[in-house]
Amino acid sequence: MLSYDMDKRGNASRYDYLYRRIRHDIAHGNILPDEKLPSKRALARNLGVSVITVEAAYAQLIAEGYVRAEERRGYFACELSPVARGVQCDGRRGGKRDGQRDGQRGGDQLRGIAASGSIPENAIRRPSPASAGLTQFPAASPERRLASPGTSARMVEGVPAFASEGGPATPASSLESAATALFPYQTWARVMRRTLAEESSATLAQAALGAGSPRLRRAIAAYLREYRGMDVPAERIVVAAGSQTLYQLIIQLLGRDRAFAIESPGYPLLERMYDAQGARCASVPLAAGGIDVAALSESGASVAHVMPAHQFPTGVVMSAAHRRDLLNWSRMDAARAFSSDGPRGRFIIEDDYDAEFRMSGRPIAPLASVDVAGRVIYLNSFTKSLGAAFRIAYMALPEDLAAQFELKLGFYSNTVSPLEQLALARFIEQGHYERHVNRLRTHVKRLQDGLVGRVHESSLAKEVAFEGLDRGLYFSMRVRKGAQDRAVGALQAAGVQLAFLGRGPLAWSGAQSGESVFALNCESLNIEELLLP
Repeated sequence: MLSYDMDKRGNASRYDYLYRRIRHDIAHGNILPDEKLPSKRALARNLGVSVITVEAAYAQLIAEGYVRAEERRGYFACELSPVARGVQCDGRRGGKRDGQRDGQRGGDQLRGIAASGSIPENAIRRPSPASAGLTQFPAASPERRLASPGTSARMVEGVPAFASEGGPATPASSLESAATALFPYQTWARVMRRTLAEESSATLAQAALGAGSPRLRRAIAAYLREYRGMDVPAERIVVAAGSQTLYQLIIQLLGRDRAFAIESPGYPLLERMYDAQGARCASVPLAAGGIDVAALSESGASVAHVMPAHQFPTGVVMSAAHRRDLLNWSRMDAARAFSSDGPRGRFIIEDDYDAEFRMSGRPIAPLASVDVAGRVIYLNSFTKSLGAAFRIAYMALPEDLAAQFELKLGFYSNTVSPLEQLALARFIEQGHYERHVNRLRTHVKRLQDGLVGRVHESSLAKEVAFEGLDRGLYFSMRVRKGAQDRAVGALQAAGVQLAFLGRGPLAWSGAQSGESVFALNCESLNIEELLLP
């Protein structure tokens, strides 16, 4: 029986404290792989909490891949690879060859070349074709979008219906997106007026520095600590005008002599943005729990750009075992992480683009919150939550990289208006941001539920299956052969944004032969116009 002192939870809720304690014990081996956990009722009785509290904690652990539920058997701890120590450049770790880890699983996932800087030519693709039969999206263009309503819905593989700088799954030209439409403009105007009246020339000058306003960085650090479980000092946060600017800064910080691994299928514009900056790209396919770590090792890339909490466009949530393997990959060659020329070794770019919009339970814990080796660069943007008018993004750097940023790039002027930075800091501090995100999440949840309900009440009910609901701003839909024209035409007419993922067994969602799989975003959905056959 698990025993935790619930009186030591501090300000944390009971379910959050219980979830964190069980997660810690599984991650540190105190709860062994495949060990059966107490039933919900037994654990609730032992801890003196409600069954709902235990149920919520177990649900979060299942969502993150620390626990699995087996029907009529109960709950069991999942197996994680042992934490890897830093590996020397010859591939040795603790006297063993690379790949000879203790434990049954994951040994093969770290095989491949050591981080020697030697990149196989055939691993670099610019641009890359589809990998392993999965669709790699190109950038959206008017002539390569989905067929308009009333025309044939036959798709050309790789055609996206949505893509923008604000992050994946944003409707193209979506000035009327939910975030834009629901934003509290009057509140923002009051905050901006107070900012103009009260801020000094000194604080405005500070906001113009390379990393951004200290006040905004403190507000972001507090937000990350409260809602994402990340204890990041404000000094390690960098603010910039949009994700694309952050990508440019990261490339300059890490060096263009690297190869950057991107997920395939993945966000359409990533490869083009890296390519435009002169960085080499390696396209790495996905495995069942996230990016294929074995293929990543073989690619020769030393930086991996991933979306662990809600991968675009597949909707995959990276499992705890996969996260451990990816973190182990990043720790190889850790002994030479930095030199006089700048950062060396391997790094992970964690793109957490829609973490605020998980509809049920707490958001998936970020990789950065469990990164003790300083290998994860955390990225997020306000564009999806505040709307297209706000091109403000930020990254949280590991300690050593933050020092390198100040040394190499601190001379830049910040790309975000000082007034906007200081106003946003006040907006967050006064609770307006949290209230707006809660309203927006409720709105999108209502749209998702309305769409699914209408489809289930229509003649398409037996032709369509949904997956990944409640994980974020978009989800996936499987459509049986012969029903694509009706389903796509009706959904597009109501403002649903769709992107084709693939057909048959090659489609990522595990579709059966003849089925087509789509990613859906219903931010711009008009429920009243959703007329289904």
